[in-house]
Amino acid sequence: MDWAAWSRDSVSQLSARARDLLARHSLAESAPYRWDLETAALKLGNASFGLVTVGTITGGSFLWSWANDSIPPAAKVGIDKVRQFGIDNDLELLIESCAPGGLPQGQECLAIAARILDADGSWIDATDAGYILFALRDRGLDLR
Repeated sequence: MDWAAWSRDSVSQLSARARDLLARHSLAESAPYRWDLETAALKLGNASFGLVTVGTITGGSFLWSWANDSIPPAAKVGIDKVRQFGIDNDLELLIESCAPGGLPQGQECLAIAARILDADGSWIDATDAGYILFALRDRGLDLR
């Protein structure tokens, strides 16, 4: 596998899917939103999406959600597939719990996770501590 090309393709694929998701629901990125980790859902405008928390960024480091005990189990259902993909393909980035690189690294990890999970889009939100990154799905799809 050409990892660099695969990663770049993941970013392109996620960008296209995110645009399609917003267009399909006639949404703007500026629409009011609210996410809930307990129910693993994102409400954006009048649309609701399921979410998988991919990770968080604090202090310039990206932490995978599978290694973050503060994220409720419901909000990280399916993320184990990403780690297993890393194990199966000997990809350290997907196996190590934490990676330096801040938001750019987190965005790459989000795109990779979204590709592995066949997600419909993504969402990144600023928090008091840094950022939280989600893979999104239309309610009818299952990322488990």
